[in-house]
Amino acid sequence: MPMETLQIRLSREQLSFIDQKVREGRYPSRSEAIRDYLRKAQLWEALERILELGHSEEDEEDLLARLERIREKVYKERSSK
Repeated sequence: MPMETLQIRLSREQLSFIDQKVREGRYPSRSEAIRDYLRKAQLWEALERILELGHSEEDEEDLLARLERIREKVYKERSSK
């Protein structure tokens, strides 16, 4: 997929967070770290929509807890690659 260039502004804390992940070797570059966090945000939103569409007997707190467990599992799987 062709990539386009985009200029963004990050807070000092956000940039420090991204740089730390790169230093830890989790990502080869700032760009890849940011792309991966965007993919995770997209996944999070998709999971939220799925849960909203479901007809679950769970209350909102239980649904959010289950969603957080799913997010953590996906994050661990993605970060181990």
